[in-house]
Amino acid sequence: MVDTKDLKSFGSNAVRVRVSSWAHFSFPSMNIFDSHFHSLIMRKNGDLSPIPASITGIDVSADPFDIKERIEILKGLENVSYSVGSGPWRIADEDFSSPQEEAETLEKIILEYDAHFIGECGLDLFHDYGRINTQKELFEAQIMLSRKLKRPIIIHSRDAAEDTVEILKKNTFSSSGIMHCFSYDKNVMKKPLDKGLYISFSGNVTYRKNEFIREAAIYCPSDRILYETDSPYLSPVPMRGKKNRPEYTEYILSFLSEIRKEDRSALYEKVNENYRRLLSLSEGKGRAD
Repeated sequence: MVDTKDLKSFGSNAVRVRVSSWAHFSFPSMNIFDSHFHSLIMRKNGDLSPIPASITGIDVSADPFDIKERIEILKGLENVSYSVGSGPWRIADEDFSSPQEEAETLEKIILEYDAHFIGECGLDLFHDYGRINTQKELFEAQIMLSRKLKRPIIIHSRDAAEDTVEILKKNTFSSSGIMHCFSYDKNVMKKPLDKGLYISFSGNVTYRKNEFIREAAIYCPSDRILYETDSPYLSPVPMRGKKNRPEYTEYILSFLSEIRKEDRSALYEKVNENYRRLLSLSEGKGRAD
């Protein structure tokens, strides 16, 4: 937990946040929203607690073949949508052949299960997942698939701002999409906003060193903002160091409402409105079996 003396000033707005002032906040009863969590990875990492029945949000693919297991976990959760996609880590798998063949496989799975979203997919230069050119080809193949199948895309970008912006510039996103776990500054954020994408902030917006992410969160237009846990990763302060869960979006919501100087309930309603608008652009309706 951050020390109660830790006051952070950041940005041109000179916002001052006592990070732990809401560490033991008694959250009002409201349904949970989480634009990005991984139910199957949570399960495989030993978290056997059920996903909250009140959740609205997106359960995100870790690889293109995990959808049946995830649907079983999500059974009965009427307000959870799901994605199918191939992230840059897929390139390191032994059964990966080529970006084009991967896209063909994804298309079959997406149509078979009527998935709502494509992804997560994108670029990652933090890990050694493979050649950047292959990552770019796989990413762009899924952007094309997003247009073809009329599904919003979920974009992963880590330590790859310049290459990501380059790809965004030369592509169109007719079904929109999400820049998930946005981890760059507000200048980088202008390009996905220009392309009609939504920006989702995760627990790392609460981390002490990430003033530039907080500035982006303040700058993000209210009709494009989302938030997420990326469970089981990136637990927010004051839960950092523990396995993340969708319930912890309550801390992220409280933090965002404080730094943006918005009413917490109003921000929650606005984010849900943004999500419903985005989901309405998808031709995927989901399958329960």
